[in-house]
Amino acid sequence: MSHSPRSALSLTALALTLTLAACSQQTAAPQSQADKQDGSQFVYDGTDRSWVSPDNGLVGMEAEVARMKALTINTGNNMLSGEAWTAATSGYGPIERNMSNGESGARDGRMMAVNGKKYDSGFGVHANSSITFNLGGKCKRFISDVGIDDEVGNQGSVVFQVFADGVKVFDSGRMTGADAAKTVNVDVSGRSELKLVVGDAGDNNYYDHADWGGAVLVDCNSSGTPTSPAPAPAPATWTRIAGEGESFSVSGTQSVRYGAGTAWIVKDVTSNGQCTNGFFGNDPAYGTTKSCEINAPAPTPAPVPAPTPPAPTPPSGNVNYSGPFVITKGGTYRGNWESMNPNVPAVLIQTSEPVVIEGSNLRGRGELIRGWKVNLTVRNSNGYGMNPNVYGGHAGRFIAAEEVYNLRVENNYMEGTSGIYVNLFYGKGDGQTIKILRNKAKNIDGRLSDGNGGYNGGRYYVQFAQIAKVQNVPGMEIAWNQVINEPGLSSLEENINLYSTSGTAGSRMQIHDNYIQGAFAIKAATDGAYSGGGIMLGDGPVGNLGEAGGYVDVYNNQIVSTSNQGIGIAGGHDHNVFNNRILSSGRLPTGEINKAQNVGIYVWDVMNGKGSNTWFNNTVHDNVIGWTRVNANNSTWLNNTWFADCSNTCYNNASWSGAVTMDTEKQEFQMWQNKFRAAGMSMGPN
Repeated sequence: MSHSPRSALSLTALALTLTLAACSQQTAAPQSQADKQDGSQFVYDGTDRSWVSPDNGLVGMEAEVARMKALTINTGNNMLSGEAWTAATSGYGPIERNMSNGESGARDGRMMAVNGKKYDSGFGVHANSSITFNLGGKCKRFISDVGIDDEVGNQGSVVFQVFADGVKVFDSGRMTGADAAKTVNVDVSGRSELKLVVGDAGDNNYYDHADWGGAVLVDCNSSGTPTSPAPAPAPATWTRIAGEGESFSVSGTQSVRYGAGTAWIVKDVTSNGQCTNGFFGNDPAYGTTKSCEINAPAPTPAPVPAPTPPAPTPPSGNVNYSGPFVITKGGTYRGNWESMNPNVPAVLIQTSEPVVIEGSNLRGRGELIRGWKVNLTVRNSNGYGMNPNVYGGHAGRFIAAEEVYNLRVENNYMEGTSGIYVNLFYGKGDGQTIKILRNKAKNIDGRLSDGNGGYNGGRYYVQFAQIAKVQNVPGMEIAWNQVINEPGLSSLEENINLYSTSGTAGSRMQIHDNYIQGAFAIKAATDGAYSGGGIMLGDGPVGNLGEAGGYVDVYNNQIVSTSNQGIGIAGGHDHNVFNNRILSSGRLPTGEINKAQNVGIYVWDVMNGKGSNTWFNNTVHDNVIGWTRVNANNSTWLNNTWFADCSNTCYNNASWSGAVTMDTEKQEFQMWQNKFRAAGMSMGPN
């Protein structure tokens, strides 16, 4: 995720904007999902835009209702956003199903998020609001998270209430935009009517964008006598393809199940889907982390290779690839593997014993290397992503590793992949950490396929390297990598993203001596809402020190032409950014203006970490910055920094002397080449 600061605002204009109240007529520029905004785009102009539903709320929603599969209350759990209401009102614009309130128009919201927690099902409303449903005594419980949507920042104040047959069964008390979500979990057994109410807390309804996130009716029976739903049967061959909240792709139409333990929903999915309650129509295991699995056998494990195989074949059209390969025991492996099935990785690791993949070539339409609970080293190998040829799918990761014990990625080459993804770290042993060193990457690609060899114009958020939910791990390092992305051939969010990730006070994470060039919108000459960039620190929730990012040093990097930002600190603590070179001409290689060009470095407490005492000790100093903005008349200006939440800890940053041109960018690459040669470094496969 990225954040798009309004860096061009003067301090006076910014202060004025933040004092204005409620909602405007203008639709805000699209932002990354679940980014917390400051609310200043919602400016109240005095016009009454309250709304009363003229129907049951499902008129014109046929596609959405088909996705939810819930025109009537069915046996089991039912996502409430797929049900017809009997009456509904909202204080500003129509009630939105499965998105935030947004502005006064219909379907103008974004993914719901409360203090960073995202929801793909539920209702986005505006106080004062009410929604009434006919339950007919069919369900046992109503469960939902409630809170003010992140699109208005820390502003707004509301009270959520739930009534069953006219009796109040829940009251949230006053909640503001700074509050984390609260959970409603109430008994509605035998009740005929459910009413969801949002009041303005008695202090006007400015900024009162409220979410009923993941609202679900639990343990329902279509006959009116609630019984526990039977768990879906567990076929013999299910293979995990995604964790909760992730997207996935399948070839043609295949059976996919969603859930955990013995509680699953099985759905036939064509092309692609999301591993979420909303996509599968309900929550089969409330309060439990779920996953998605495909009803297809895993590839047959290949034998362990001989300990001394021949040297790897160089990457070319003459490489002879074998099929997908499954590693079930520790050892060193070399070979050439491919998978033309986007649901099957070229290499699947099914052991926690130490595994080394070296001197290998991999290619595929899905992930190249995938594993859970791995102790993995990948070195001196080549990886090539391919169009999955499944509508809405995207190129797979070079490495996708979750619940990691140890990971080293060294001296590899990757092209057309969606980079390196690490989620959760379980390692405790000496030396167990994450290191990504001396790799070369070209065109990190999250473009969505049109299913016919081309692309449909959409994108999935991918990175050269994303480290997610890896907390308090010593020894982490991302260094001496070269990443080059070309407009029209790539699509990524940040090149490096740290999401809820931290080193330790005694062993800070090091991000240094990387060369990062390019991060572009799919239509870079016209899309001004693109939010990708160079390096993002402190992304993710900031509610406590156990989840906020921190203890990271970022230095000696060269960042060139990465659109929205070169480096951003968006949350957390103890981030130190120094001695970097951050340059951009503001133009595309064609000479056209990069429409999404924004700011060189920003420091912005997006999620109000100060309110939870998780924002502190973030410093930016001794960097050289030349971030050019180009006006329509081709005049230019430097927009080097936006230090919304940084005063005496941001200092001694030098502005580039003279104009930053496309030739300047070329010279920066030559400087990089001279630098790594002088340091005796060898990047990519040896």
